[in-house]
Amino acid sequence: MIKSMSKKIYMELTPPGDGDFVADKDRILRVLKADFGDVVISQDTFRRHYMSLRDFDWKLTVTMIMKGHEWEIVRIEPGDTTAVNYGYAVDIGSTTINMQLVDLNNGKVLAEEGLFNAQIKYGDEILSRIFYVKDYPERLAELQKCTLDNLRELVERLHQKTGVSKSDCGIMVIAGNTTMTHFLLGYDPWHIFHVPYAPAFNSCGFIPAKELDLDFPGLVYCFPSVANYVGGDIVSGLLASELYRKEELALFMDIGTNGEMILGNNEFLVSAAGAAGPALEGGISKQGMQAKPGAVDTVKIENNELHLTTIGNTKPLGICGSGIVDLLAEMLLEGWIDSAGAFVPGKSERIVEREGEYAVVYAWDYESGSGEELIFTQNDIFSYMDTKAAANTMVSYLLEASGVGAGDIQRLYLVGAFGAHLNIESAVTIGLYPDLPRDRFVILGNGSLKGASMLLTDAELYSTAESIIERIYYLSLGDATDFLTKMYAAKFLPHTDLTLYPSVTERIKQRALARR
Repeated sequence: MIKSMSKKIYMELTPPGDGDFVADKDRILRVLKADFGDVVISQDTFRRHYMSLRDFDWKLTVTMIMKGHEWEIVRIEPGDTTAVNYGYAVDIGSTTINMQLVDLNNGKVLAEEGLFNAQIKYGDEILSRIFYVKDYPERLAELQKCTLDNLRELVERLHQKTGVSKSDCGIMVIAGNTTMTHFLLGYDPWHIFHVPYAPAFNSCGFIPAKELDLDFPGLVYCFPSVANYVGGDIVSGLLASELYRKEELALFMDIGTNGEMILGNNEFLVSAAGAAGPALEGGISKQGMQAKPGAVDTVKIENNELHLTTIGNTKPLGICGSGIVDLLAEMLLEGWIDSAGAFVPGKSERIVEREGEYAVVYAWDYESGSGEELIFTQNDIFSYMDTKAAANTMVSYLLEASGVGAGDIQRLYLVGAFGAHLNIESAVTIGLYPDLPRDRFVILGNGSLKGASMLLTDAELYSTAESIIERIYYLSLGDATDFLTKMYAAKFLPHTDLTLYPSVTERIKQRALARR
């Protein structure tokens, strides 16, 4: 049975009169008390509805939201409207915002819409936006408005797609990183990324939608954060993975603009996080781009010939994160670059010299959609390896601090758009992920959105979300005295310690034999 956060209850009340002087509000609450305990209703909500009670002959439906330990009435309607009960699940990312419309009577996702976060115009990176609003309340209001406008647009798109009115939605569950949640609620996030590196809040509870100028009759709930880098999107994704319930040791990885990871099981949870930068979205290359039409998303080198595909099957305009990982992996296996990431001139006609440095041409001018050759340079490779090394070292640091080895990981959950579109074999080849049996990898996709949708349909997960942040031990990378040493060792493909990557070593040998 679906135990959703929103319930609609139809009732036919006995009208007051003939010595029955029970107040209107008490009349409703007394009927609900037997099944739902002490239900509450705000003065504002009741004020908007009380004059209409007699107009529909005391036959009414109340919409109630479970707020962890109590139900709150957010709407009163005439007649029986229990068949229409919906909610919104939202993932607010720094690059994109996605929203689902969920039928809370059966738990089905009716539709999903997404768009680019309007805050991007103030900076692709979160830090740019933080600096923009610092000491300027009016600028903070600008960024808050961007997010709220995005939410309103997504609500309208879902209405157009499904016909479901926003007035039939009583709850919106939002998962976002710590900074995005601060921007959404109008809080300056400066101290998240500056001394004392502590957010203004972790948990914000339930907020009336109208306080955020969101035009639906209900409440907004934001997942709590753990720390500055480990936000509500990670907590939501953790719910989606359910690793916190299981005995098996698991690693949760969400690599995007930031890299966030959690290692543990039902006995312990340890987290670490740090900046990964725009490299994973192609941002390190002049011709890098986000995963959209025209972006090279897969690369294969066979018989020394390079083959690629693009999103939308159009001529290439640039390369996105998954394409970069494939490109590096294939060049390593084919011997076009060495373990240090340096090009080996003469291995292919596509290895050229441009403006004083070597580069690989993955699309000649006549092959590209822009009419100019598309290249990935030596400096691009070295920049990417910094990002790869950071992610690899975070995993190493988590494992060492927990006293376990990579081989002890029984399940590896890949979360986020980057992990969803990545070729796992290529990612292991370059050392981005541990060299584990491939059946241990689980691609969750947008775990943040999945967790939000799960909470909508299972109110008991609210207590889990609010309490699990107390179980997660946060490791500060700033306290790791040998972090830079470990990171330097990881700046090789796949790593300086090849015993950590036996399957990659074997593939390199096999490809070398095939070329003879």
